[in-house]
This record gives sequence, C-alpha cells and structure tokens, in this order.
Amino acid sequence: MGKLSKILSFVLYALIAVTAVLTIMFFTGGEVPGETFLTPVYTDTILNWAKFLVVGAAAITILFEVMHVVMNPKNAVRSLISIAVLFVIGLVSYSIADGTPMDLGGYEGQDNVPSMLKLAGAFLYGTYVLLGLVVVAIFGGELSRLFK
Repeated sequence: MGKLSKILSFVLYALIAVTAVLTIMFFTGGEVPGETFLTPVYTDTILNWAKFLVVGAAAITILFEVMHVVMNPKNAVRSLISIAVLFVIGLVSYSIADGTPMDLGGYEGQDNVPSMLKLAGAFLYGTYVLLGLVVVAIFGGELSRLFK
C-alpha cells in the first residue's frame, strides 16, 4: 500500500468514527424540553455534520473533475456533456416541483414557503431520476456482460 492509500484509509476511518460517535450521541442524548414533537438534543449537530460531508464530497468531486479536464483536455467534451445532463435534470426537476404551501398542524416554522418547497421537491425529483439512471445502468451493465 502506498503512502497516499494509508493516509486516505486513516481519513476514512476518522470520518466513520466521528459519524458513529455523533450517531450514538443523537440517539442517546435525550430530547429538547418544551418542544411540541420529540426533538433529539443533537439534531443540529448531526445535520451540520451531514452538511459538512456533502459539501466536502461535492468539493472533492469538482476538484478532481477539474484536474481530470486539465490533464486530459481531449476528454473534456465528455465531462461537459455529463455536466450539461446534470444541469438539465436539475432544471426539469425544479420545473415540475410544486411550491404549494402545506397545511401542517402545529408547525409554525419559516420553511413552509413556496421557494423552499419547490427546492425540496426539485431535490426529491432529481434524486428519483438519478436513482432510476443508476438502476438502469446496473442492469444494462450486467445484461451486456451476459451477452458478451
């Protein structure tokens, strides 16, 4: 194993350990007193950790994609096509999402507004489309192996 592999393994184990500790804290930390619904004490902490992991993964993905385009300029067209496909999926998902405010009994928060609801719907539809594409790619890959 190379030095980079050892470092990456250590980072992976550290991220898993932090996630495990935060998960245990979330489920065993008790509830916030005076809330209408059961709200664990460490909800904000675990949500912030999840945001950190998502932003970190996105940043690393973008960084490596830019490095790949710089090192292999001939393959840049394929990368640009995949970015364009993701943009179209996001645009279509946002356009079909519904922003109608919901009637939620007992909820007085500020997120039941059309802009947030439309964004949440777009993320859900985008996730469904990408999940469908992954399933099709898995089956397509396996079927192509069977016929080779």
